[in-house]
Amino acid sequence: MFARWSSDAMRRGPGLGARLMSAGAEGERKTIIIGAAGAVGKRLCGALTDRGHKVVASDRMEKLPHSLSEKMGSLGTCVGSVDVTDSEALNKLFKEHGDENTTVWNLAAPLSVETAMDPSMAEAVTVGGMEKVLSAMASVGARRICFTDSIGSFGASSPRTGTTARWLTENPDQDPGSDYGRQKRGCRELMSAFARDHSGDPRFAVLPGVLHCNPVWGNGTTEYALDALLAAPHQATRLGLPTGDAYVCPIDPDVRMPMVFVDDLMRGLVALQEADEGDLKEPERGYCIPGLSFTPNELFAEIRKHHPGFGFRVELDENMNKFANLWPDELASDEAARDLGYSPEFEMSKMVSTVLSAHEERNVATAEAFKAMDVEGDNQLDRLEIEYYVRRNLVRGRESYGKTGQATVEAIVDKLMNDLDTNRDGMVSWMTFSEWNRSNTIDGVILRVKSSMDVPEFKVNGGRL
Repeated sequence: MFARWSSDAMRRGPGLGARLMSAGAEGERKTIIIGAAGAVGKRLCGALTDRGHKVVASDRMEKLPHSLSEKMGSLGTCVGSVDVTDSEALNKLFKEHGDENTTVWNLAAPLSVETAMDPSMAEAVTVGGMEKVLSAMASVGARRICFTDSIGSFGASSPRTGTTARWLTENPDQDPGSDYGRQKRGCRELMSAFARDHSGDPRFAVLPGVLHCNPVWGNGTTEYALDALLAAPHQATRLGLPTGDAYVCPIDPDVRMPMVFVDDLMRGLVALQEADEGDLKEPERGYCIPGLSFTPNELFAEIRKHHPGFGFRVELDENMNKFANLWPDELASDEAARDLGYSPEFEMSKMVSTVLSAHEERNVATAEAFKAMDVEGDNQLDRLEIEYYVRRNLVRGRESYGKTGQATVEAIVDKLMNDLDTNRDGMVSWMTFSEWNRSNTIDGVILRVKSSMDVPEFKVNGGRL
């Protein structure tokens, strides 16, 4: 299934491989991260470079975010246009950046709801991609592959509390109840074959729902918590702008699910990667990365300590509620503490306070920009108000007769109205504007427009539009 090792040393077994990995100087440790532009990938890149690892961040995106390369600094290299389903691109990546001492993280996989919506696409990415990654690793003699498994691998027959990764290896025929879980199992099977047939060093981390302060996230089940934390500040009138509707909870509000805050998760993942092979006692070197567990009702009660008027209503989503009831309530912690030296630090109150503070800080900046544009003070924007703001704040300096930035202003406004005027009535509401600012900036719009036009440089005042 996989290519032969290219190095005679690697064929001698895991003991020598471990010594080779530890023998290199600190600055020579290299990690290839596939799917580096995702929420976990971006943070892992930074966590590893902070530890002195050289990191090659790859993703299917043609150009990875500039913030990622800034975070990694001189220890990081960004490589775009690497699709995990493209064997040629993967082989090129490993030929140029991999060797027998390289550790690999394969993070490329759709989330639970996305997998349920398109199982065949997810199968090609998750299982097909893993097979191609392992083959590319074998071509350069790389041994250590780390994989993020999920609580979605556990089905109805799994323990509700104290759930271990070991249970998955001891119950390989259990029904996870979803294509998502079956595909994760397929990846574990491929890694087991890689260990057996090629003296590989595969490791997997079972992740609960990942909580963080980022403004955007994927379409998963545990992401309901992130949705609620984002919605809460919009239900208050602190910014003098229209309030949002009640949060719509897509799962049973009394169902408990395990979560982990991303700072804790990074400590756990780095510990798993850096552990000596002999220290990993669990079957197939699989470990749950525990954090905290709570129900939606418990989360909402904590949110109300910060936003007393937070309201919600329940409208069950068929897939999300199904998964929420399938998955464990709590993950085991003893194994990770024993072998990885990992224990979580974030509990409920600290997590909620941290996430809400980050959202509220962004909301203040966004509200200030919106109010600056809303000349008429009617809590909505029209094209003239947006154009006036762009001209007043973004166009600076001298222009030549032959090259003027004025035409570019029109192009920028056209782009903004196309993005923001979602119902095509010529008006932009505060909620639409705020939602857009979660994943867009005026700087980004300017750069995209300028890339297609030969115009003078703009000087941009401020951050997000």
